[in-house]
Amino acid sequence: MSIAKLIFSNPGGQQTLNLESHSVSIGRAEGQDVVLQDRCVSRHHAIVVKEGEAWVFVDENSSHGSFLNGARVQRVELKHGDELHLGGTDGAKIRVEFGISSPVQPETESNTMSSLLSSMAGLNPPDARNRPKGREIEQLNWLLAAARQLNAGSAIKDVLNSLLQLTLQLTGVERGFVFLREGQQMTFARGLNSKGESVNEDSTVSRKAIQKAIASESKFSISDTMADIDASAWASVVINNIRSIYCIPLRKRETNSRQSELLGVLYLDSQIGAGSLSEIDHQLLDTIANEAATLLHNALLAEIEFKSRKAREELAVAARIHSGLMPAALPVLPYAVIQAKTVPCLEIGGDFYDAIVMKECVCISIADVSGKGLPAAIVAATLQGIIHAQFLSGQGLAAIAALVNHFLCSRNVGKYATMVLLKLFPDGTVEYVNCGHVGPILMSGGQTKQLEDSNLVVGLIQGADYVSATCHLQPDDRILMATDGLVEAENAVGEPFGEAGLSAVAHYEDLDLILDEVARFHAPNEAQDDCTVVEIRYTG
Repeated sequence: MSIAKLIFSNPGGQQTLNLESHSVSIGRAEGQDVVLQDRCVSRHHAIVVKEGEAWVFVDENSSHGSFLNGARVQRVELKHGDELHLGGTDGAKIRVEFGISSPVQPETESNTMSSLLSSMAGLNPPDARNRPKGREIEQLNWLLAAARQLNAGSAIKDVLNSLLQLTLQLTGVERGFVFLREGQQMTFARGLNSKGESVNEDSTVSRKAIQKAIASESKFSISDTMADIDASAWASVVINNIRSIYCIPLRKRETNSRQSELLGVLYLDSQIGAGSLSEIDHQLLDTIANEAATLLHNALLAEIEFKSRKAREELAVAARIHSGLMPAALPVLPYAVIQAKTVPCLEIGGDFYDAIVMKECVCISIADVSGKGLPAAIVAATLQGIIHAQFLSGQGLAAIAALVNHFLCSRNVGKYATMVLLKLFPDGTVEYVNCGHVGPILMSGGQTKQLEDSNLVVGLIQGADYVSATCHLQPDDRILMATDGLVEAENAVGEPFGEAGLSAVAHYEDLDLILDEVARFHAPNEAQDDCTVVEIRYTG
């Protein structure tokens, strides 16, 4: 069968990662599937995802970009022999190889879980009080030896079912429960009775026994509660006629250490009569519980990794949708040239820009929603839709700003936004409304100045008034608009890039050069806010 590999290098030497899961994360942060120790690589730089039979590389709006065979890319299908450079054309290199894997053996670790769990469920030892111990020990030894081969892909539900089935058969009690730790609480996870039927937790469970088992860090058992002075006085035991209790903490023991992590508790009890487990039975019960704790630990880790990977994949999809809401190609006009660029500091950002050509003018917006990440992106997408629709309907800029302010103030979203709404007419007239945003920079005749007219941000004060301002452009004049992610970027000693720094680089005609200058300024620190820049050149 076909197999894809990513080959990369770190100070420790060359490493190879087989593309086996649906998605692989790449970046400088710990916890990424491919960790590249290069300061120009972003913490969460890119992902490689499976789409049908193809593997697709997606740059997650990294600070310094990704390059395939020397060309900068955002999203591209990978081919055998491709060379990716992350963080620059000479940045960290990843080589892509497609080949043929060795034949798959009939029984592998990936399907060991299902086959062994079926064996576990199928065990039907004789009654707990009358069975050949030697034969059962042989069966359990085989089971435990096989269970050690299980990988971290085990399903939690399967592990708990098998644990309960085995221990119920071994002890001969009526019912069993597993509680898993969530923070400082023990939460019900699974319950079975001696018939193999699912049962829900109820008030008849002895919480006292569970507390004693946790406190003692070892099994707590009472074969006959009527013969135990303390237990016979417990309210739950008396009220519910509980005769025998076996309660075992499920702990993951650290290798070569006496320390352990409490994962949960196995609770077994019976109302029929007193129990009569031998010493060997107790040892088997302990062994099963210890082995189950290891399996449970692996299953919990696998579930955490699955949820984390799923969240990363969904976030990547959300980022593509958010990016797709912004114009894929900016409009081409006979009297102006527009270019724009945005780089979120996380996987998805709260900045946006837009440009719409109307019959009499071109409408342009740039905005920055407070906060970062997915919450800010959701509000940003909503505002972008509102502004886009208002532009198309021919609303005035001040009226649009007032509408957006009313929308945010009347909703309990806890967000505000800064923005600039602008209209450029063919004769060079510019009308704009600045709502608490970084002042646009006008470059005219070799001089640079900031357009200072401003209003309140939107989303803070209900009923705020907004007023537009105007200026006039000559041919070759430019207006540069940017979000505060550029001006508030700080270097290693905490100095901001500032509006002076932005003015100093405003003459760059390539927006990538502006963003690269800001990235060099704050390196090696990560960007702390989204960076978006829009430039309008009036050609006359």
